[in-house]
Amino acid sequence: MSTRSDAAVTPTLRSGAGAMGRAVEVIARYTLYVVLGVLFLLPFVWMFFGSVRREIEIHGYMFPFSINTIVPVEWTLQNFLDIYGISEEGEKGGLRFHRGLLNSGIIAAAVVGLSMLFNTMAAYFFARLPFPRKNLLLAFVLATFLLPFEVTVVPLYLVVSELGLRDTYLAMIVPFYASPFIVFMLTQFLGSIPKELDEAALVDGANYWQILWSVVFPNALPALATAALIEFQFIWNLFYWPLIATSSLDLQVIQVMIASQTTDRTIYWGRTFAGLVSAVLPVLLLFLGCQRFYFRGAVLSGMK
Repeated sequence: MSTRSDAAVTPTLRSGAGAMGRAVEVIARYTLYVVLGVLFLLPFVWMFFGSVRREIEIHGYMFPFSINTIVPVEWTLQNFLDIYGISEEGEKGGLRFHRGLLNSGIIAAAVVGLSMLFNTMAAYFFARLPFPRKNLLLAFVLATFLLPFEVTVVPLYLVVSELGLRDTYLAMIVPFYASPFIVFMLTQFLGSIPKELDEAALVDGANYWQILWSVVFPNALPALATAALIEFQFIWNLFYWPLIATSSLDLQVIQVMIASQTTDRTIYWGRTFAGLVSAVLPVLLLFLGCQRFYFRGAVLSGMK
């Protein structure tokens, strides 16, 4: 009898131990998620609260660490009024961050639009059209992606100057709409679309141009949305090239305007944080609005 009882109890103990182990695993996993979430979000939270507090408070409550290290004691929108030139100090300093946001938006939208047009055509060529040794051409395109921008910035500046494009929007649009990374990414995705669709369209009398825009393009929308988001974020965050491509205050982008609040004498932390919040929000809202296309495109691009 005792042997049978022990045999009956053993599976129960094992199931209980298994349930306990799974519970510990779940708790450990979510604890790790919380810790990582705090580590990633804390700088952004501090940046936001730093934009709505007085300048003297930003570093005034660093030690000892307390709730006021993060949360303002006195809330104010003075920093935003300054950077948008609404306050007396902002108007006196010639601050027009709204102009920088507009410039960044115009440049990013133009680059993304041209990028989706020309890079999609290039990817269509590499992924689906018959051409001898086109893999060598693709390797050459990818090789240009490996060159650091610092190597090409001087020749690029000379070319832009000789063409008379300096201090224009074109100086910040033309050099970036052809992207080797986007070509490679779209090539991988377009190559995974069944080529039987192209063959059926050819039988129906369609040419390659019609196949691209009527067959391939509609099936590539998730990947195009992903590529557009990546390209928009890259162009929106550009700093080095816009800094040297134009000296006109009317053409400055938001990243350059934020950097202008750091001088050799002082750093305007409140204005810097307010500018960073203003620069982050458009990208954040765009990503939240298009995240389902982004994740779908990322998954489909990796299926091959």
